[in-house]
Amino acid sequence: MHCLHPGDLFPFTRKPLFIIVDSSNSTAYKNFTNLFGQPLVCLLSPTTYPKGVQDQSQRGSLFTLFLYSPLLAFSSVCGLNSVRAGLWERAQEFLRKVYRDIGQMITRSRTIDQAFLQFFGDEFLRLLLIRFVFCSAALRLHKLFRESQSFPESYPELPKKDTVESGLLQKHVLELAAMLDVRNLFWEESQETY
Repeated sequence: MHCLHPGDLFPFTRKPLFIIVDSSNSTAYKNFTNLFGQPLVCLLSPTTYPKGVQDQSQRGSLFTLFLYSPLLAFSSVCGLNSVRAGLWERAQEFLRKVYRDIGQMITRSRTIDQAFLQFFGDEFLRLLLIRFVFCSAALRLHKLFRESQSFPESYPELPKKDTVESGLLQKHVLELAAMLDVRNLFWEESQETY
């Protein structure tokens, strides 16, 4: 009764709408009905996390942490409680390069839904979308995340081969893991088939 259902947001789809759903029932928004044909993007959290990942739901979920501070989230999912200051700065600088590459992947994709590109001009929403793609790629390569419910999703669906499963992005995730000395926690390439 006290939950927000997709139908509750239908009136807001008269204008472009960008939604982030962080909930154990985020899949309810997976097939959101776009009644008015305006740009609509929903970024959806995983519905479950592996047992080995510390539950921090009292302080916010891992998904929210990835959207707010990707390096902190990456460190957290790898079990790193602290990172040396110099290494942290190098990793942040490396992530800025990764963000540029993700942005280029999104804008160059020929199969991406135009709704994503409609929001890409807004600096804040562009950053959230780029961090979402990084989160998806990192979790797909992490050895603990094997269930499809443990991966974030989007509506409309992102073209996986052009974004979250891109060979370049997978290489970047593995380079970051090597930089932080947690390379052993990641697969060489995505094990999930779609």
